[in-house]
Amino acid sequence: MTQAQHPYPGLGLANRLIGGTANRLTPFYRRHPYRGDLWWSEVDMRVVVCPQTGFLYNRLPKNANSTVTSLLANRIFGPDDAVSPKHRFVRPSRLSAAQVRAVETDYFKFVILRDPYTRTLSAFLDKVMKPRTQRRGPWRWFARHGIETPSFEDFCKYLDDGGLHADNHWAPQVDGLVLPLDRFDMVARLEALQADLDTIHRRLFGAPLGELQRKGPKSTGAEGEIARHYTPHAAEIVSRLFARDFSELGYPVRDVTA
Repeated sequence: MTQAQHPYPGLGLANRLIGGTANRLTPFYRRHPYRGDLWWSEVDMRVVVCPQTGFLYNRLPKNANSTVTSLLANRIFGPDDAVSPKHRFVRPSRLSAAQVRAVETDYFKFVILRDPYTRTLSAFLDKVMKPRTQRRGPWRWFARHGIETPSFEDFCKYLDDGGLHADNHWAPQVDGLVLPLDRFDMVARLEALQADLDTIHRRLFGAPLGELQRKGPKSTGAEGEIARHYTPHAAEIVSRLFARDFSELGYPVRDVTA
């Protein structure tokens, strides 16, 4: 995305300056520079590193990250309702050079991915159509275009008009990765969460997962809502804007309007 395309003037340039500084000054990002179109700080805060257990989890929004982060924090540190689970871990930017080397050679690194069609719809249903902080940008756009009751297609038009990277809950997943996909030891899928998370749990803790307890916002049920919300135009926009997610993350472009 160019600076002129960004919904917030100057953010593209500021992001490049901040990210460039982080890439020069922090051991992790010197080794693994962030070059995506999201705010560097937003990406950094969504990676949890655990020296105690030896793992790095690149948590992507709308991919069960609240559930997984809570599970990991409770399993390692014990329950603590006073502290957010994500704040109980270390961020990549705070790792020493020696810790970065350990991450590269010894840590178990994993990420959970999701079908871009369902992830984008879930972001709309949860972050745009409910009273969330993230809805402000899209609703300003809707108001400018005289849209009082936005549809999912309207949201897709907002994304296509510069809103794609305005929030990482709907930004392309490839822009939230701090490592190339082939550097992860486990690439899990939300579509197979129970089984894949059981594999991760066994690897980290040497025991089966058991019944998964969901945390965070209530599920939007986006998987069952695709045909109702996707129009041909919405499908075309999502397929085009998230082309790298489809091609690089292994999800097929398909007809979701039938």
